[in-house]
Amino acid sequence: GDSFTMGYVVGGSGTSGAKPLVIRAAGPSLGVLGVGSTLEDPKFELFAGSTQTVTNDNWGGGEALRVAMAQVGAFAYASPTSRDAAVVANITTADNSVKVSAVGTGTGTVIAELYDATPTASYTKATPRLVNVSVLKPLGTGLTVGFVVGGEGSKTVLIRVVGPTLGSFGVAGTVADPRLELYRGPLKIAENDNWGGAVELAATFSSVGAFSFANTSRDAALVTALEPGNYSVVATGVGGTGNALVEIYEVP
Repeated sequence: GDSFTMGYVVGGSGTSGAKPLVIRAAGPSLGVLGVGSTLEDPKFELFAGSTQTVTNDNWGGGEALRVAMAQVGAFAYASPTSRDAAVVANITTADNSVKVSAVGTGTGTVIAELYDATPTASYTKATPRLVNVSVLKPLGTGLTVGFVVGGEGSKTVLIRVVGPTLGSFGVAGTVADPRLELYRGPLKIAENDNWGGAVELAATFSSVGAFSFANTSRDAALVTALEPGNYSVVATGVGGTGNALVEIYEVP
């Protein structure tokens, strides 16, 4: 009965060509992993800008898709006939989004995933990267966004949880005071409640093409250098809930 949007940007300075991605919305197969109250039948629509490019309801159990999911390290779906959604897409545009929703009026827990499907051996400096991923969604009691830093050496990232500033873009019912916590595995390594108007942060927003915040806004943001590994952002509302945008940017 609900829906949410996951955005992503493909590119990076000096890159060109298509980026292969495995894109998934898993509901029924989460039950095998012990997740309760899953969405029985998720679907998604892919957009390049405002143009719908691909839709998928049920993944269909195809061998090529199954192999692609295994190669990127995604958990296997419960069966070839499960009603989870998935595609392999070659993305050539910079600004893209995935709208995830239920078939009919179903509700429940769903995980939306983007995997870089470029073979490691074929990576060069000109290979497009995922340089931004975002999720626009009601927070409820909290929203977890996981991401992986690959390659060698540390990567500087900008992480934001936006609430009040979304109102200036016409988004209704925004969370008044979002908060973010950054984890590596179970260990919390950073957090922010209000971004505070720092000049250095504002300059970073501009450098990655992120929209600006008012100095006194209660949106949350931080910049940090991360070693390769698995990370998660937990977004919550301080004393309330509402719509929020969680963003992760690669900082050049």
